[in-house]
Amino acid sequence: MGAMTEPHILILGAGFAGFTLARALRRDATAGRVRLTVVESQPYLTYKPLLPEVAGGETQPRDTVVPLHRPLKNAGVIAGALESVDTGAKVAVVRSLDGSERRLHYDHVVFALGAITKTLPIPGLADNAIGFSSVEEAAYLRDHVLERIRFAASTSDAAERKRALTFMFVGGGYTGVEAIAELQRLATSEIGRYRELEGERMEWLLIEVAGRIAAELPEQLSGWTLRLLRRRGIRVLLKTEVKTVEHGAVVLSNGETHPADTLVWVAGVTPNPVLDRADVPRGPKGHVQCNARLQAIRDDGSPLDGVWALGDDAQVPDLTAEKQPAYYPPNAQNAIREARVLAENLRRAASGRELIEYRHRTLGTLASYGGMKGAAVVRGIPLHGPAAWAVDKVYHAIALPSLSRRFRLVLGWVGNGLTPRDAAPVGTVREPRARFQEAAEAQSKTAARGE
Repeated sequence: MGAMTEPHILILGAGFAGFTLARALRRDATAGRVRLTVVESQPYLTYKPLLPEVAGGETQPRDTVVPLHRPLKNAGVIAGALESVDTGAKVAVVRSLDGSERRLHYDHVVFALGAITKTLPIPGLADNAIGFSSVEEAAYLRDHVLERIRFAASTSDAAERKRALTFMFVGGGYTGVEAIAELQRLATSEIGRYRELEGERMEWLLIEVAGRIAAELPEQLSGWTLRLLRRRGIRVLLKTEVKTVEHGAVVLSNGETHPADTLVWVAGVTPNPVLDRADVPRGPKGHVQCNARLQAIRDDGSPLDGVWALGDDAQVPDLTAEKQPAYYPPNAQNAIREARVLAENLRRAASGRELIEYRHRTLGTLASYGGMKGAAVVRGIPLHGPAAWAVDKVYHAIALPSLSRRFRLVLGWVGNGLTPRDAAPVGTVREPRARFQEAAEAQSKTAARGE
C-alpha cells in the first residue's frame, strides 16, 4: 500500500467501464476506505450506442453525454492523457491539458482507456474519411449530409451534384448499419423539401468485406436487416474493400469507382494505442491480458500486483462458453457488469478476501434502424420490426445514467418515431476529421514499431 491509510485507486479512462467503476466505489470513497482518481481527456461520458440516432436527428447530442464532475464528485478527476505507467514502481505519468506532467503514485491501477477507430493504410483514407466514435463526429456528419444536399440543390453542375449526393459507409457491423439507416432516412426526408432536386437520386452505399452485415445478429436477422436496407434504397456491397480514397473518388476492389464527398469509416475498433506506453502484458489483438477476476496477468497466468483492466481494453476470458478459449466481446453490456465485479474485487483485495470471477451470459443484442424498425435477440428470442425497436429504446432509456436525459430521450423518440425532425444543423464542437487522423496516425506509429 502507499503512504496513505486508504488505498489509492487510479482509474485510467471514464467511458462506460471507468465511469461505472468510479460510481460503484463512490460510497467507499465517501467513507474514506479508498481514494479515487480518474484520468480522462474528455469532460463527459458519451453514451455511444445512441450516436446513430444523433446523426439521424432522433436524439439531441446533449442527451448522449454526461458531464463527469458531478456524478464523480467523490473522485479526483484529472483532465489529461496517460504518458506512461511503471507497474513495478506503481507510478503513472499523466499529461494535463495545459501540457504539464504529473506523477501519480497508486496502489491499484485500472486500465479502462477504451477503444479507437480501427484504420487501415489505404491511400487517402486518413485525410478524407470521417470516423464515427464520438458525439462530435455524429453531429458533424448530420450537418455534413444536410449541407451536401443543400449544395446539390444550388449547383447546376451535374457531376458535382452527383458527387454531393453520394454517401458511402465502410463497415457493416452494428454501428455502420445503424448509422447509414438513420442518416439515409433523414436525408430522404430532407431532399424532398427541394424542388430543385425533383427527380434526382441519392446514392447510399454500404461496403462490407465479409459475406453478410450485422454479423452480431443471427443469420436470420442479419438477412432481414439486409433486405430492409435494400428496400430503403441503400446499396450493400458484400465481400468488397476500399482500395483508395483520393481526388474526390473512392475506388473499390470490385472495380467500381465512385465520386463521393462523404466516406464514413465504421470498420471496427482497436484497443487504445496509449496502452503502448504502459508495461502491461498484451494479447494478440492488443488488449491487456486478464484473468476472469479482471487482473492483468503475465504469460504464465500469474497476476500483476495491483493492475486491473476491463471493457474495450481487456481480453477477459468467458468461462461460460462451451468452446474454450473464449473471450467476452467489447460492448457496453460487458463493460458495465465488469465494472461492478471489479469494484467488489478491489474491496476484497483491500481486506485480503478471495476475489470473485466475472461470469455473464449475454442478455441479447439490439439494433435500431430508425422509423420504428430494429432487430434484436432478447434472452434467445429473435425480434424484428417495431417490437425490436421498442425493446432497444427501453433498454437504452434505462441504461443511460441520468434521469433527466431519460425523459428527454423518451419524448424525442415518441415524437420522432415515424417522421424525422426538421433537419436543422446541430453544430459541432470540433472538426472530426482531426480526430480520425489522430487515430490513423497512432496506429501507423504502432505498426512502424512492429507492435
